[in-house]
Amino acid sequence: MDFLNPNYKVRNLLVLNAAGFSCISLVVFLLATQPFYLSDVIGVPPEKVGSAIGTLGAVDELVAVIVAPLLGTLNDRINGWAWNHSRFPSGSRILELVSFSVLALSLLGYGQFATKLFPDLWFWRAIFAVGVSGCMSIVTVMLHEVNNSDFRWSHMAFWRTQFKNHGERLLDGNGELDTDNGGNNELPTVEDDVFRIEEGPTQQTNKKHGSLAALLGVSTGLGAVFSVLFFLTLPVRLSSWYPDLSSKESLQLSYTLLGYFSAVCGVVVVVFAYDCVKQRRLSGHTPDLELPDTTYFELLKQGLDASRNNLRIQLAYVAAFVSRSTAVATAVFIPLMVYKFYYNSGLCGAEDLQNSLKVRSDLPLKTSCYDGYIFLAILTGVAQTVALVSSPIWGILVDSKKLGSRATLAVASAFGMLGTFGLCLVGRGDVYDPRTATCFILVSLLGLSQIGTIIASMSIVSSVGQTVERTEHRVIGSISGLYSLCGGVGILVITIIGGRWSDHWVFGPFLLLGTFNAALAAVATRRG
Repeated sequence: MDFLNPNYKVRNLLVLNAAGFSCISLVVFLLATQPFYLSDVIGVPPEKVGSAIGTLGAVDELVAVIVAPLLGTLNDRINGWAWNHSRFPSGSRILELVSFSVLALSLLGYGQFATKLFPDLWFWRAIFAVGVSGCMSIVTVMLHEVNNSDFRWSHMAFWRTQFKNHGERLLDGNGELDTDNGGNNELPTVEDDVFRIEEGPTQQTNKKHGSLAALLGVSTGLGAVFSVLFFLTLPVRLSSWYPDLSSKESLQLSYTLLGYFSAVCGVVVVVFAYDCVKQRRLSGHTPDLELPDTTYFELLKQGLDASRNNLRIQLAYVAAFVSRSTAVATAVFIPLMVYKFYYNSGLCGAEDLQNSLKVRSDLPLKTSCYDGYIFLAILTGVAQTVALVSSPIWGILVDSKKLGSRATLAVASAFGMLGTFGLCLVGRGDVYDPRTATCFILVSLLGLSQIGTIIASMSIVSSVGQTVERTEHRVIGSISGLYSLCGGVGILVITIIGGRWSDHWVFGPFLLLGTFNAALAAVATRRG
């Protein structure tokens, strides 16, 4: 049985995880700094911040819902073009470059050009949504590539490679330099030697989907933790390094710097990402098997048909809805909870601090709500660390014969219900103080739920069409786009309803999320 994606290299796996790491770190930064950006840069009154966040979230997800399936199908169509033009990169490489470039443009817009909520932030948030949708949809495609490749975990141990007879491999039978070394028309490397370790071809269908999805979960979790520890505190550090910067200017500079970071990420990914079309061509696959001339809308229809006829894919779509909703809760509504506590309890205290120190009132105060920044970084950092540490466990559960992806989704949704309903119970007062051990535990449960549903659902999607003979791999981009679309719908629902509800009760979004998790548990445990 032929590998669907032959000659998969270690660097391809590393850049896949780097793409997820970078994208999530930028998303966490933008979402977590939203309350402070709206207040300090745009000048939105504190009592209107929740509604503004909900509105921007709605704009974001309306765009994502529209573009996600279209971008996924575009990946499949670009692959068709690449079959007809040998020098044309595969869809995943091109779209990752474009997506990170769009993210860079959006962050630069936030940092340099946005001055009003409408139309400025509406526009730049829509651009941001296009970039994130493209990046994460294609990350799912890239995960499918490695899950259905000749990659094995032993490939990571490149230091064990023996150099014996390495020189002989450089020459073909006629003594000429062999440039067709099963990869990218380049000289063999230590990494290439590892890929020549002989193992049975039947091992390509081994249970590695959960493990590789868990590795991606670790990478995205690290991205979130990295963002909390470094990106989220960047405005504070810039302000301390450059005392002349106001809180507004330090926020704007942070967005600008991260825009440049995103552009660099795009270049790295396009250079080192796996090219499925090129590798299949070098391995002798014929264009006829890939249907390179299928039209864009035919590919989209095939993706819809594959989803409609596969109950496992449908379960993954429901899990995507819940996991992305949970991501909003942890990245948007938990920061909003912290923001409202610090403002409503007077702990931001800009006016009191000015009066007590007799500082001129026309001077910008960089100390406004920076304690809130620090506590938010600690709270979300703990939650993301718990999720990060648990990622390998979720991968083991998914690959387990006794549990599998469905039971794993049920367990993850149970954690979600405990976290959300628990927050609703402890937060019944007018002002809830999140600086308690109970809050840290409940928020950590949300992190566990999010990473569990992500790993289980992505492992389901990545197991689709495992061989050349199966047709689903031709429309994996469309399936991944629909997966992202369902996640976008979840975010759209919780941001519109939850954002407006949070202006009256900050824990309203968590009650809504709890019902989503209950529905997922019911679907995952359903027979059939």
